[in-house]
Amino acid sequence: MARPRISSALLDVLGLLLQAWDQQTEVHGWQIMRSVRRSGPTVYAVLDQLEDAGWITGTWQQHPAGAPARPRRRYYRLTATGAEAARREVLAPARVPPPRPRPAPGFGRHGHPRPAG
Repeated sequence: MARPRISSALLDVLGLLLQAWDQQTEVHGWQIMRSVRRSGPTVYAVLDQLEDAGWITGTWQQHPAGAPARPRRRYYRLTATGAEAARREVLAPARVPPPRPRPAPGFGRHGHPRPAG
């Protein structure tokens, strides 16, 4: 079980799955795509990572006998380990990149001192 690579898409999907966990419900792929406003390939790549890590489980929808034929949906739910990890990642302090160094006052684009006026 490899730890998934943390990305903004993964955090969006984890946030939604964590809400579903708290409401004791499951969500299917299309619901996730619509809610987090991410493309299908992005969402399903994240779901694959989370499933490989053991953070979620997926179950196929069961059609009752005599129901109209339509594609089955796959529903996703956090595991207990996944819920713990989701809380840790989603609620972590903001991931702010370190500030870029600024040139010292008086230095131009190429690092040479500007002539005094």
